[in-house]
Amino acid sequence: MGFARVFLPLLIFAVLEIMVISAVAGLIGWPLTLLLVVATAVLGSVLFRRQGLETWLRLNRRVQAGEMPGQELVEGVMLLIGSLFLITPGFISDAVGLVLLIPYSRRALAHWMIRKGRIGAFASVGGSGFRQGDFNGWPFRNGRGNVYEGESTVQTEPGPGRRTPLTLDNDENGSQHGSR
Repeated sequence: MGFARVFLPLLIFAVLEIMVISAVAGLIGWPLTLLLVVATAVLGSVLFRRQGLETWLRLNRRVQAGEMPGQELVEGVMLLIGSLFLITPGFISDAVGLVLLIPYSRRALAHWMIRKGRIGAFASVGGSGFRQGDFNGWPFRNGRGNVYEGESTVQTEPGPGRRTPLTLDNDENGSQHGSR
């Protein structure tokens, strides 16, 4: 079933690309169509080089400032995917590639993906370290339950390498602590 989920969309995409290339060739002729396909591949290479350098410089500035460059990392992946789409022969893939390589649409799409939680982004915590998660909450507040702070110790039973399971114990103040 996993193979069909990957193969079928790729097959449909390839058939659509062939149909569009054939339709364009019917309108303007095969030589000009092939020239357009090669020109978009060259354009993709040039745009990737230029936009990639700009994104790399922004990424370095954020790292030098002690911030995690989440937006820049997402944009870098989009640049790579967009250039691959432009290098791939076809006009549908070229349109998708151009959307990913144009700075304004790429930045807006990356910002939307991070904001909506489509991608685990990175944020700086107090300027001293990094955490992974969304930008809406404190580290570890992920909606999956309570967070318990405390200490844990390992207690071994007689015998080599045997450990007891981790449990939550209350101390004299009523605080919960993890222990084995």
